[in-house]
Amino acid sequence: MSKASCFLAICAVLLLGSMHGDPYPDNYFTSPLNIPLILSGGYGEMRSNHFHAGLDIKTQGRTGLPVLAAADGWVSRINVNAGGYGNALYINHPDGHQTVYAHLDAFADPIAGYVEKTQYERESFELQVFPGKNQFPVFRKDVIALSGNSGSSGGPHLHFEIRDASTAEPLNPLLFGIDVQDTVPPRIFRFKVYALDSQSTIRLRDSQTGGWRTVHGGGSAFVDVRRDADGSYSPVRVSRIEARGRIGFGIQAHDYHEGASNRLGTYRISLQRNGNLLFSSVMERFSFATTRFLNAHVDYAERRRSGRWVQRSYVLPGNDLNIYNASGRGILAVDDSNAVFNMQYTVEDAYGHTAQLGFAVHGTSYAVSSAPISDSGASTEIMHWDRTFTYATQDMSLRIPARALYDDVPFTYEKRPPLEGQMFSARHRVHDANTPLHTAMTIRLAADAVPPSLHDKVLVGLLDERGRTSSAGGGYSGGNVTTQVRTFGTFAIVADTTAPSITPLGYSRTTSARVLRLRVRDNLSGIDSFRAEIDGEWRLFNHDAKNSLFEHRLDDRTPPGEHILIVRVRDRKGNENVLELPFRK
Repeated sequence: MSKASCFLAICAVLLLGSMHGDPYPDNYFTSPLNIPLILSGGYGEMRSNHFHAGLDIKTQGRTGLPVLAAADGWVSRINVNAGGYGNALYINHPDGHQTVYAHLDAFADPIAGYVEKTQYERESFELQVFPGKNQFPVFRKDVIALSGNSGSSGGPHLHFEIRDASTAEPLNPLLFGIDVQDTVPPRIFRFKVYALDSQSTIRLRDSQTGGWRTVHGGGSAFVDVRRDADGSYSPVRVSRIEARGRIGFGIQAHDYHEGASNRLGTYRISLQRNGNLLFSSVMERFSFATTRFLNAHVDYAERRRSGRWVQRSYVLPGNDLNIYNASGRGILAVDDSNAVFNMQYTVEDAYGHTAQLGFAVHGTSYAVSSAPISDSGASTEIMHWDRTFTYATQDMSLRIPARALYDDVPFTYEKRPPLEGQMFSARHRVHDANTPLHTAMTIRLAADAVPPSLHDKVLVGLLDERGRTSSAGGGYSGGNVTTQVRTFGTFAIVADTTAPSITPLGYSRTTSARVLRLRVRDNLSGIDSFRAEIDGEWRLFNHDAKNSLFEHRLDDRTPPGEHILIVRVRDRKGNENVLELPFRK
């Protein structure tokens, strides 16, 4: 029997055996590395604009470790990218799951040869291919690749995922018994209380001074906690919490495990009110289509201000994540001044270790005069989360589609003069970057000051707090510069007239070369295309976007002797640079 026939027979047996099995079998997948698994990142932990979809496994600070197929299956997808997952393999398994191996340094043969052949046929470094089911069968513990640091990786590691192959939804790998040594419970750092509307009030009494801190409608306050002798947590310096109206809670908590100090994501967070569940979230599975709702799950403004990840324990109206079980969206309604609510948080990891925090909320009749939710710069216009919002001035207009926001927000806008010599419009501060956008809004800026010679060079620039400009994209049309962007901030029309730079690294005209390395950078709009030829023929340069590097290892396609390398790089505004480099092999 051939290897392919044997493989198909095994698949059939496994498929029949899995039709009614455990959704998380703990003996089906083996470790993808032959070393003890120590994590630098966990499933479901919070990242910029998304939940982390798998496990980041440390590779002892080096690349080149053998990566193993976690179970029998077939290579269903191969990706090569300068950013993102970098070099990545996707293996489908007959039980209905798919495993993903990312940031690889190299593929094993015969996959490596197939990838390089396809890159040369397409004259493209970046690649996405979907091999047939019988093209690259693999067996459990086959070496399929070498670990690396490709793509957007911040250091050598293996990113490993288990997905539902039918939906492509990533599942929590720790539920499958992946062998990570963990006896450490999660840690709770602090919790946060929110007065959710103008009729809500929170009062916190300082246990040392006896004074009261009052949180008006729309405001919030942190309560620090300590770990007590019995392992549970309790508030620090707050001896009493009083509230009236609609109250929300949030918590900063992280998980840990042996061998590393990295903060990992938690598995389950639950909040009880007088012994009954008010809210819970569980990181068991999610969809890539909804992962950006992370920005509704967390206190986005707090993250931007302080760097803290605070997970809300109530559900914003525009949050479509399906990870919750909440009564009344998790909001505590306090309408009885004599009520006492005994609240208890339980934070749990995937192995069942827990951390608990208890505190009480007392009803109060304390009333305050109505206070505005937003600052004095707010307009009277409200951006409703479930309605399209439009706004226009003489030289700026914007359109925010329905459901781009997660809650109703008062709109703010300010026009400022341009920075001299740098801009072709006023600076338009459109609301506040501390408010997240789920989908893109359209901004249109009047381009009256743009000379015709620059119509094809202008774009919308996004200015940070220090006045530094990055590209928000867009282009000139009909007297305006228009773009779509998924962040609020300060915008202005700027021009990109500078070609990308190309810098040879380690180059010597008189020394024989084995590797050609180039650093390629652009000042604003970004690299649009890169093409390298040796003696008039296309050559494959590996691209490491995070380091702005392109690298080609000379092979048999280039014989010994004198050669000419020609590199053409163009940015997104059509500015082009050409480098001619003679070299010797």
